[in-house]
Amino acid sequence: MPKYTYLAFLLLFVSFLFFSCKEQHKIYRQATTIIEGQITSANSNIISLYGDVDIKSPMNQDGKFRISTELNKAGIYSLLVETQPIYVFIVPGDKISITGDIRTIATEAKFDGDHVNENNYLVRFESLKLETQPENLDSFFTQQEDDFIATVESRTTKLNTDQQEYQKKNGLFDGVFADMLVHEIVYDEAVVKMNYPSYFKYLNPEKSFKLSDTYDSFLQNIDTDSESNLMIPSYKKFLLMYLEFKIQNSSISGANPAYIKKFNFVQKSFQNKKVKEILFYEVMKQSINESINDAELLISDYNKLQTNEVYLAEINDMINKWSILLKGKKAPHFSYKALNGKTVRIEDLLGKVVYIDVWATWCVPCLRELPFLEKLQEDLKNNDMTFLSISIDNDQVAWRSMVKNKKMKGIHLIAENDWKSNIVADYLITDIPRFIIIGRDGNIINSNAPRPSSEKIRS
Repeated sequence: MPKYTYLAFLLLFVSFLFFSCKEQHKIYRQATTIIEGQITSANSNIISLYGDVDIKSPMNQDGKFRISTELNKAGIYSLLVETQPIYVFIVPGDKISITGDIRTIATEAKFDGDHVNENNYLVRFESLKLETQPENLDSFFTQQEDDFIATVESRTTKLNTDQQEYQKKNGLFDGVFADMLVHEIVYDEAVVKMNYPSYFKYLNPEKSFKLSDTYDSFLQNIDTDSESNLMIPSYKKFLLMYLEFKIQNSSISGANPAYIKKFNFVQKSFQNKKVKEILFYEVMKQSINESINDAELLISDYNKLQTNEVYLAEINDMINKWSILLKGKKAPHFSYKALNGKTVRIEDLLGKVVYIDVWATWCVPCLRELPFLEKLQEDLKNNDMTFLSISIDNDQVAWRSMVKNKKMKGIHLIAENDWKSNIVADYLITDIPRFIIIGRDGNIINSNAPRPSSEKIRS
């Protein structure tokens, strides 16, 4: 068989396998399902089960737990202890035991009971994904397009080959699990590929960048609107990245902010009720955390379109919490010491627009922004503006040393109590760097402003 004929046949076969499998939705009767075990070294006394359910269950002092629930859907569920997910394949009626230490459980969990073969492979699979990740993300995401695609697809080949070899040695997987694993690998690859343009531009801000016309062809044969795929770990991550990719790299245009474009895209492009509920919820949650001003514009439509009462209540609670940081609200007070030991209050800066950078010397994304911040300060030096940097470092020596050695411009303050400082609490800061713009009158313009590296900040 000629080389290209063989390749075409292989691609057709894989495509057939992918599409024929995804149409097989096995129906299960509701049955009592038990997940139990012991997870040591955890600081939390709560373990949660996510998937088709959302269940929280207690763990005793020794880390022992027992979850008994009624399930009617098979899938790859996740057990969450603290922030550590443990993936478990569960079929209604299963009794599964899991043991391990929280520090290593993602890649060293021990299973007993039903579907041991599948769950042991999930542990191996997570280890393999970690092993095959690029060691240097900067060089990985700054490859030229063809080289990047080849690298990603080489990793996918390793994942596919490994699960095939595993089944040869340990027996065939449950059919539903095998189907989900095929999808998991496809969605995982798609997420990495969709991350490429934004990472490349972030890491190479001075270079021009344009994707080839065929770059997004990998999306053509992927099911983007399937409730059954919500039981696959990478699918939800895929959906969120798919929205981002479509907004940034497609023909969707207009002057609307990105979150409004995303919201409208969900409304027009998705049909499945549960998928839409989740996406409306996730878009609103992201918008509130990153742009409360945009979220305020969306909340009326959200309340009309969201059909999940739990998601509806949670988002409205978040809106109420963040409302104190809306544009036009009085900026929460703060006062901190500068390098010279003098105390600077927000009130001392009235009369100028203030661009605040909340950062720390140990924060790598913060340090990436420093050259862009310096350039922004230079470009706007003749404007009526103040650049204010507030460190949440616990180590004042490290802070003083970096500010002086890098000859950082602007006003520099250090917050007391690092993550427990007033500015972190009052401005609802959960990660850094965080940028804030306050107007001449002391009122908020943007409580989560674009970064200096953003194309949006100058406007």
